[in-house]
Amino acid sequence: MRSSRGFTLVETMVALLLLTMIIGAIYGTYRVANSSATVAEERADLNQTARVLLSQINRELSCAYQAEASQESSLEGENTEGSDTALQHDKLAILTTAQSMIPSKGPSGDQRKVIYTLQTTPDGEPDGLYVQIDPRPGLSVNNEEPDPIELSTMVVAFNCKYLDPDTDEWQDDWLQKQALPKAVRIELFLKPERKDAKAVMYATTANVANQMGPGSEQAVQEESSAE
Repeated sequence: MRSSRGFTLVETMVALLLLTMIIGAIYGTYRVANSSATVAEERADLNQTARVLLSQINRELSCAYQAEASQESSLEGENTEGSDTALQHDKLAILTTAQSMIPSKGPSGDQRKVIYTLQTTPDGEPDGLYVQIDPRPGLSVNNEEPDPIELSTMVVAFNCKYLDPDTDEWQDDWLQKQALPKAVRIELFLKPERKDAKAVMYATTANVANQMGPGSEQAVQEESSAE
């Protein structure tokens, strides 16, 4: 009676090596597919958030209200270039007749003042884009400023430029002016929560209604190493 021959040690080791290689290839393919799906989902989230924010700011700029008798511009833009941070966190204040995407508390008039700022943590890290909404400009009790409302924590930089109607040149700020700018360019840098993710820039150029008629939106995006 012949005894059946089993696997040798070498054959067993070769089989285990082949199995390990197959499992590694399958896992590698899964990781790549999972990473691609994560990046695609993040990009879709960034695109949607940027589209909503830029659309709202664009509409408010297009409806900027400038009283004929006023000696000061109803729009103010404060630049942060030259500060101790590499990321821009400008401040933009607009007196506008556009409806806000956030309902105001209590009664509101035909005009409202919105102030956009990029808040930072005590450590100086970006904490997201915030807005303050004054539904009755100039009528607040004790001139108290409204509380900041968080819009998106994915915004890590906020930069604005202003087209001077007299010189047709772009300015980094718009302070103590007697007229509205011809147009305003808004740049938002958004970054997912993933640590190794890069910030992406989204931008729009809004024509100011009192200067150019109805505003038009020209949005672009590009990769940015704003970290």
